[in-house]
Amino acid sequence: MKYWIKTPWLIQIVFSKIIWKLQSNKKEIYLTFDDGPSSVTQEILTVLEKENIKATFFCTGNNVKKQPELYKKIISAGHSVGNHSMTHLNGWKVNKNEYLLDIENSSKLIKSNLFRPPYGKINIRSISKLKKKFKIIMWDITSGDFDRNKSSKEVINNVLANSQNGSIVVLHDNENFKSLILPSLFPIIKGLKEKGFSFRAIPYHPLK
Repeated sequence: MKYWIKTPWLIQIVFSKIIWKLQSNKKEIYLTFDDGPSSVTQEILTVLEKENIKATFFCTGNNVKKQPELYKKIISAGHSVGNHSMTHLNGWKVNKNEYLLDIENSSKLIKSNLFRPPYGKINIRSISKLKKKFKIIMWDITSGDFDRNKSSKEVINNVLANSQNGSIVVLHDNENFKSLILPSLFPIIKGLKEKGFSFRAIPYHPLK
């Protein structure tokens, strides 16, 4: 499995219309969670509440349909939410119309102006159309919590060793990755706090 832990600057420059990190002169960082809500989401919410920090949850429409109360709980706890498509489509493997329809179906349930493409693989031909409605949010740090070949220690180090002002960190509230994210989350938060970082949710606007 090949992926970047730290998104190269060249990629960020070439795809400058997409948000990879947020500009900040302060030691602020943005934890984001993809794929939920799921059975592991509540456990993550409990950790975040205990540590008094806010994060951003990029949810799939199908999972919101399965866990509507948990989705409401994310919002009521003061976290941000974003659209992660309806069915978690890989944008490199479907045509533009199918891709946009899937996202539009999800937006009926997830009324947010934030969108994150599943797998980070956006349908290139859809970017201009998506930009009219959404802020497209990627990340500059991959935790690797989805990689079964990684240890919790490696996941923690991936985040702590690469964090900068305004960094967006991608994590997952996906039950398939529970064995990595749960033991890693508190040490990540603790380590970032020790480095002087404060935590922010990515601002979003509800769509009508």
